[in-house]
Amino acid sequence: MSLQYELGLPNPISDTAHESIMNIVLTGEMIAKEGQRIFRPLKLTDSQFNVLIILKHQADAQGITQTELGNRLLVNRSNVTGLVDRMEEAGWVKRTPVAGDRRINQIQITKAGCAILEKAEKTYYERINEVMSTLSDKEMKSICSLMGKIRKRIRD
Repeated sequence: MSLQYELGLPNPISDTAHESIMNIVLTGEMIAKEGQRIFRPLKLTDSQFNVLIILKHQADAQGITQTELGNRLLVNRSNVTGLVDRMEEAGWVKRTPVAGDRRINQIQITKAGCAILEKAEKTYYERINEVMSTLSDKEMKSICSLMGKIRKRIRD
């Protein structure tokens, strides 16, 4: 389906780069809304889900520092402290000061965090596999490669 048709635009979009970016943004917003729909019943946000995924699957038993967590998240790093504060209040993560440098905290997932993540992961993976089933593995890998190229160009 063309973006022109989806948005009800009376005229074609004349710049292919602009149309491509519009497609990326619209699709990203739709995916974000779908994530909110999935996580809302669990009283979980997509950012909190990402933190729990990182802590469960990308950290060792000691956890990771708050700085490392910020570097791995898909959110603005300035939001990490508040995000971790709310998750600690919910009992999903715990902070442990690093011996010798109390300014640095290790963040670990708790049993409660693992329990909420288990519920969220099941629904999340079912839905993303359903949504992405319209594409082949080769097409999905191509998307990853193309988005990587765009991100690299932005960083250059």
